Amino acid sequence: MNTHSLNSMLRLCGFVLGAVVYGTPVLADGFEDPESVGWKFRYGLTDAEYTKAWGDYKKEGYVPIDIETDDSGKTYAGVWQKNTDGRGWASWRRLSDESFHQKWDEYRKKGYRPIDQDAEIVGGKLLYSLVMIENKENLQWISRRNLTSAQFAAEFAQNKDKYRPVKINAVELNKTMLYSIIWLENKSNTAWAEFRDMTPDDYGKKFNEYKDKGYRVAELECYKRNGKLNYAAVWEKNQAGRAWAALREMSATSLRNNWYKYSDQGMRVIDIEVCPAENGKGNQYAAVWRENDDRHDWSGRAKAEQILANYAADPGIPGVGAAIVRNGKVIFRGGAGYADKDKNLLAHGRTVYRLASVAKAVTGTLAYDMEQANMINLDNRTNTILSGLGNQHTHSVRQLLSNTGCVKHYTSDGLNDNGTQVEYSTAKLALDKHLSGALKTNAWIIPGCGMGTHNYSTHGFTLAAAALEAKGGTSFANLIKTRIADPLNLDTLRVEKRSSPDSSGERATINAGANKVSANSFENVSWKAGGSGMESSALDLALFGDGVLRNRYFPLATRNILWSGGTKNGQANGWQIDAGVTQASKGGDNQGSDSHIRVDIQNGITVVVLTNTNPPPVDTSSMTSQLLALAIANP
Repeated sequence: MNTHSLNSMLRLCGFVLGAVVYGTPVLADGFEDPESVGWKFRYGLTDAEYTKAWGDYKKEGYVPIDIETDDSGKTYAGVWQKNTDGRGWASWRRLSDESFHQKWDEYRKKGYRPIDQDAEIVGGKLLYSLVMIENKENLQWISRRNLTSAQFAAEFAQNKDKYRPVKINAVELNKTMLYSIIWLENKSNTAWAEFRDMTPDDYGKKFNEYKDKGYRVAELECYKRNGKLNYAAVWEKNQAGRAWAALREMSATSLRNNWYKYSDQGMRVIDIEVCPAENGKGNQYAAVWRENDDRHDWSGRAKAEQILANYAADPGIPGVGAAIVRNGKVIFRGGAGYADKDKNLLAHGRTVYRLASVAKAVTGTLAYDMEQANMINLDNRTNTILSGLGNQHTHSVRQLLSNTGCVKHYTSDGLNDNGTQVEYSTAKLALDKHLSGALKTNAWIIPGCGMGTHNYSTHGFTLAAAALEAKGGTSFANLIKTRIADPLNLDTLRVEKRSSPDSSGERATINAGANKVSANSFENVSWKAGGSGMESSALDLALFGDGVLRNRYFPLATRNILWSGGTKNGQANGWQIDAGVTQASKGGDNQGSDSHIRVDIQNGITVVVLTNTNPPPVDTSSMTSQLLALAIANP
């Protein structure tokens, strides 16, 4: 299903592009509405999973700003925001009425104010959640709960001139509606509007009315009223012209797809709601996003998204992911098509794909990083590092990395080098066991080849990876993690460890053309981890390329040696360089993948395109060329 048809299934509540505003800047309202901030979002969590997430994010310096649960208290959703000014905060859930008031009063006296308060019926009881933060802005505020409709209306009339509503909650208890609200001093004189007890159709009409007036949804609440779905919402004048989106009646899968889509565009979730389905069966989601990153404003974004959409429109391409980094700044990330068509999981910029032979460039970079750290001398002969090699294995590790070690590539003698489902935990174990150890024998040296002659070889990188393990004192997978991925926080750049063509987490499925390969046909690539057995998202691989370009792993002099040696495929220590040394690149394809990274040295731009099929109708190298040209034309 394409994006258009997906959106037609949702109750799409608008996506407004922000115009550039000139003149006096409009200041953000402190903690509630920062211009840009780190954030986290989770949904569908059990009580234990929410507790763990809360603790983990607290350690990382995040504050919960929205806590939601379904009406039976079984699952949680939450939004967290980076605590950029180190303010104090506290949050609780499943509070009784008495406990709520006790916490509220205790922290009010400490100079805190509430930013989220909700009521839910759990096990027939009305329980509350509460988040309070240090009131560093010294804003006046009011919070009220358990108001009848008439009381809410009276409070509204009394407070609307000085305050603005920032949080609304409604719950039906014993056929009586009870409302909660947080009012915050409206120092910025922001124009706003609030409506409640709206049917889905009523909400849609108000949404369009206020969108057309230049307002954005700032707060959304959904609830049952007389057994039917209702909405309450707050609109604010979009004075800063920020892009925003608000969607409702989403399944968990639709929420996931839109979360990643808008995140790629530079938007953050500011409000999440677990809603009763309009048909009365189960739950659905509503959410509000707002612009958080200038990726959204990059002038080439729409064109880049269209390039990917056109590519994935080919029936032979399930999904594609891409990323562009310019001098350390991510200017674009995105995806099109499917990470897993059967599950309706759309591809995005952080979908994980097989890297195929792009792994050689990562292995070459690791080797030079280790040599820079005096962990290995790459000019040493491999047979002085690894035991049991045939006497014709006279290559050095550096020759293996530059594909000049006279080691054979895939065979044409009837052996199926890739036809294995065995999982090897180390490169040394793969070298010893794969094809019964044939890679170690003289039979895997090209007859009559003189060392230094270019002969592209994936198998040579299995030998090189085993040598790096021997000198590094740990598995090749751990070397990639600790020396390449962890220094730049590249969580998805790793040695692949999987035993199925299915997707798991954010991994894409393994496909042949448009169809997923069968479990029996799945090829485990752990035996060739160094040469073709890694995986990554487009985003993390692009950040890796940018890290090499900007000397994040080793000095410029070392990088210049890495990107030297010749212009043939993989000759520059796993990379390929052009004749003028203006670009370094590497492509690759194996089962279920076609991958390409292109680094424009002169312009400081790294582009990555990954897809989850082989062969694609158009290879990914042409895509990186298109996106690079777009990035150069749109600085």
